[in-house]
Formats: sequence, C-alpha cells, structure tokens
Amino acid sequence: MATLLAATLASAALKKGEVVPAFSAEDLRGEQHSSQEWRGRRTLLVVLTDKDGGEAMRRWFDEAAAQRVPDSVHRASLLSFKLPFFVGLGTVREKARKKVPESAWSDTWLDKNGDMGKRLSLPSSRMPYAFALDEQGRVLAAVHGEVDSPEAKALLELLTRP
Repeated sequence: MATLLAATLASAALKKGEVVPAFSAEDLRGEQHSSQEWRGRRTLLVVLTDKDGGEAMRRWFDEAAAQRVPDSVHRASLLSFKLPFFVGLGTVREKARKKVPESAWSDTWLDKNGDMGKRLSLPSSRMPYAFALDEQGRVLAAVHGEVDSPEAKALLELLTRP
C-alpha cells in the first residue's frame, strides 16, 4: 500500500525530461535566489512539503549526497510548507537554521505558503521528493521516498555519471 501511495503521489511531480519551472525564493540567510541558478551544473534537488519531514530529508543529504554524490554535483533543498498566516517567514527561517548546517543555508530555500511545492506540482507529504537535474535544469529522475530505496539509488547513480 505504501509503495502504491508513493507512486501515486510521485506521478503528480515533474517527470523525466521536464525542465524545472522558473521561480524564486529566499534562502536561510534571507537572500533572494532563482531556480535558474541550477543551470550549468548537475543538481540534487530535495524538496520537503511538510514541516514534519525533516529527518527523512536530512538522510538524503547525510547518507546520500555526502557519501555517494561527487562534489561537482550541486546540492539544493526547498522547504515549501503551507503554514498559518500568523507564522512569519522569520520564524520559519530561524527554526530551519537550527536544523540545517550553516554551510547549506544559501542552498536551502524556503517559503511558508507552499508556493514552490505548488509550482513543482508536489502534494504535501512528510516524505521528501528528490530530483536529479541535468545541466539544463531537466529532470533526469524523480523519487518520492526514502533515500535507501532502489529508485533513490538509481537517481543518485545518474548524478555520478559524466
């Protein structure tokens, strides 16, 4: 049942060969960025659409990116939550800073309204979405699930190829 659910949710996400749509967001330092920045290099993009999925997202970077992806591959994360109006972006940023290593603050973008997740057609889920992007920002592979799944291993393998 969980596999079927993951496959169903992933079917709404970006597909192989599609280009990541243009959008902008602030990083954990408060600086503005654009998705166009990922052009010109391969990128591992991990997206979290539920505030309670942080541990699963951290495993993507601690267990996968750090150990199986070459340093030449850019690592980026998006935190796209649908939070109540009374929760400010500054509050979200401060909480995220406590969980994300400072060296990754510039590559961790967030929005508290869920707009980036919507732009990428990603439903809310505690399970992260991971994308392998080529140098033109096209999706090489997409996974909605744990980093130790066979699909995740295949995605990471794509990022190691020249």
